[in-house]
Amino acid sequence: MHIGASFYSANELKQFRFKSIGKNVFIKKNVGMFFIENISIGNNVRIDDNVIIVASNKKTPVIIGNYIHIASNCYLAGSDGIEIMDFAGLAPGVSIFSASDDYSGKKLTNPMVGKPYIGGKSGKITLCKHVIIGAGSVVLPNVTIKLGSAVGALSLVNKNLDSWSVYSGVPAKKIRSRHKDILKLEKKFLKKN
Repeated sequence: MHIGASFYSANELKQFRFKSIGKNVFIKKNVGMFFIENISIGNNVRIDDNVIIVASNKKTPVIIGNYIHIASNCYLAGSDGIEIMDFAGLAPGVSIFSASDDYSGKKLTNPMVGKPYIGGKSGKITLCKHVIIGAGSVVLPNVTIKLGSAVGALSLVNKNLDSWSVYSGVPAKKIRSRHKDILKLEKKFLKKN
C-alpha cells in the first residue's frame, strides 16, 4: 500500500511540453517544475516528493541524464543551467543554485524587483557521471563536480571538485579518494539492460 502523492503516468508526462523526455521516467505529482520547455530528462529517471526545478533561461537549460535519482525536497535553481550526467544522484534536501544574490548591499536581493537591480555570482552547475551529493548539501554557482566524486551530507560546494574524491564540510574539502569499482558495475549493469 502506498500513501502519498503518486507518480505521473508515461502518457501524462508526454502531455507536458518538456524540451525532451525519455522512457521509464517517474515524477511524483507533487513536484514543481517551472519553465519545463527548458528541461530535458533522459531515460530511467526518478524525481521524488516535493522537488522543485526552475529552468528559467532557454539558453542555459536544465539537463537531467540517464539513470538519475533526485530524492525528496531537493531544489534546483537552474537560471544559468544545470547538467546532471548519467548515474548521478541527489540525496534528500540538496539545493543547487546556478545563480545567487549579492549579499554585499550593493544590489537588491529579490526577483520581484527585476534584473537591473539584482545580481550576484552565476554560472552553470555540472554534476558529472557517478556524482552523488549527500543530504542537505548546497552547491553554489559556476561549479563542476567531476567524474565519480561524492559530497558528504550537509556540505557546501563553492568551487570545482576533482574526480574520484570524497568531499565533506563547509566549505567542502577532500577527505579521501573514492573507489572506481562503480565503473565495472556500470558496464555489467548496462550489459544486462
